[in-house]
Amino acid sequence: MAKKTTATKNKLPYRSSDSLPLLPNYKTSWDLFGLYYKDENDIKIEEDIKTAIKTYKGFARRWRNSNFTSNAGVLLSSLTDYEQISGNPTLSRPGRYFSLRLALNVTDTVADKALATIRKRLRVAGDEILFFTLELGKIPKAKQDVFLKDPALKHYNYFLKQVFIGAKHDLTEIEEKIIRLKSPQSSTLWQQMTEKLVSTAEIAWKGKNLPLPEALETIETLKSNDKPILWGRIIDKIDNFGIIAEHEFNAIISDVRMEDDLRKYKKPYSATALDYQHDEKSIEALVEAVSTEGFALSRKFYALKAKYLNVKQINYAQKYDTIGDAPKIDFSEALNVCRDVFYQVNTIYGQIFDDMLIKGQLDVFPKGGKQGGAFMSSQTGHPIQVLLNHSDTMKALETLAHEMGHAVHSARSSTQSPLYEGHSIVTAETASTLFENLVFNAIFSTADDFTKIVLLHDKITGDIATMQRQIAFFNCELEIHNTIHKEGAMTHDELKNCMHHHLTSYLGPAVNVTAKDGASYVYIPHLRYGFYVYSYTFGNLMSTIMANRYKENNFYREKIDVFLTLGESDNVVNIFKKIGIDTTKADTFSNALKNHANDISTLEMLISKNKPKLV
Repeated sequence: MAKKTTATKNKLPYRSSDSLPLLPNYKTSWDLFGLYYKDENDIKIEEDIKTAIKTYKGFARRWRNSNFTSNAGVLLSSLTDYEQISGNPTLSRPGRYFSLRLALNVTDTVADKALATIRKRLRVAGDEILFFTLELGKIPKAKQDVFLKDPALKHYNYFLKQVFIGAKHDLTEIEEKIIRLKSPQSSTLWQQMTEKLVSTAEIAWKGKNLPLPEALETIETLKSNDKPILWGRIIDKIDNFGIIAEHEFNAIISDVRMEDDLRKYKKPYSATALDYQHDEKSIEALVEAVSTEGFALSRKFYALKAKYLNVKQINYAQKYDTIGDAPKIDFSEALNVCRDVFYQVNTIYGQIFDDMLIKGQLDVFPKGGKQGGAFMSSQTGHPIQVLLNHSDTMKALETLAHEMGHAVHSARSSTQSPLYEGHSIVTAETASTLFENLVFNAIFSTADDFTKIVLLHDKITGDIATMQRQIAFFNCELEIHNTIHKEGAMTHDELKNCMHHHLTSYLGPAVNVTAKDGASYVYIPHLRYGFYVYSYTFGNLMSTIMANRYKENNFYREKIDVFLTLGESDNVVNIFKKIGIDTTKADTFSNALKNHANDISTLEMLISKNKPKLV
């Protein structure tokens, strides 16, 4: 189907700098024994659980009936004690260990049962300190203002502000405990069931059975004509899980909307905005800009691609097809590129990268039972973990840069005190896509015109997947929420149709999206995460601005490090203001989209300029 340039010749157009340090022997699998426990029978697990329970109960005993909000001195002591709990890794180590084991093997029943037991025990213990933030939220407004101005409480100023803002949505302590108690049954267990079905399913392909997550990764490595065949088998398998996914969505979303009503949230994404330390108007401005200007650009791109390929429509499974011989990039080559870029931006970032490799904090390759996709996981006081399902593609290189961008962000944020060393989801997705952009820019700058056509085309498809596709998911999730809330439930066919409609909205008529393609909602976990998807788009647009500024002046690396080290010490708007980006203005999103528009225009120009030389 696809026309091809002849320029890439399957070579990655990149040469690392001579100053790149040599990498000693490194590991490609998680070393959970070295970093956590020997196995499920390690006596330290029970010791840590008992320590956690004792810690929670001790805090409650000291502060529950102490009138700790009476004056700034007592409040300071209680907040200091609370922060020490937040910074104690012992409390979360057992649960983290078994969660990571389940990511490596979703059929690990020992880990599954142990995790359920631990969560039950520690939920009861953790409930002992629920009273603390609830009591803070009850402080009268006049007294809140006094505490916020008190120099002695300066360190806790932002924490207190967030507690006070969220307090109007607090329930009683017993109600909060009930919600925590029912959460696994109403949400977590449903999600785990679908994840397990998807992760353990197999697809027959060319004489062997591929785990479904591996099949989803494999499809992008195939020849164009093979992709619809494998995709057809994948979507047929996923469609078979439709009745289960139907009940899962109805249960999860009905539960969420019930809780939203109790907490008096006005919109389905109000809780997300508060949790992400963001604001609803900013989210709505983003969604509006991308759903209009952004969708027009993605439809334009696919119309251009169809014209170039001389076809009326592109098959849905072939929408990411390159228009050239995309470089095959094995993991060692991907490491070389990423390490070089990370070191060039800041030596500290390269050192973080290398240290994680040497200590076994990356699990690289797909295997049976392993959770699909990729993620970075971090918690206070614990090693940062990155899970990949690496294949020899440019996309996998970008995924490595993305997840290690998250890792660097987490490592730099850990310079903050425990209450502030986390990060908003929104700033997290900015950090990850920033490093994706920096890696791409480094490769693109060394390429010839033919290779630039392939790289730029593939970057645009990746950007569309990160921006327009995610806002299509946001719009789909919003429609599902509102429909289930209004009509009581949705069937599998209705969920499929909803997804089909929103896929078509950003791809346009140049891509043939079938009704069955709508079944892909079943395996997209982010649709269960409460509008999480918008953060990818927001992050990509903001990181484009940051990458462009770094390209124009390398001294902007100082602002980049300011951003990465701020952690969760301020809200999203203020963090971006500190690096010169005003996210309260709608023009900021439109201006960021102009870079995307320029990429499409540049691709069109390169194709036109080199068309006689293209095969």
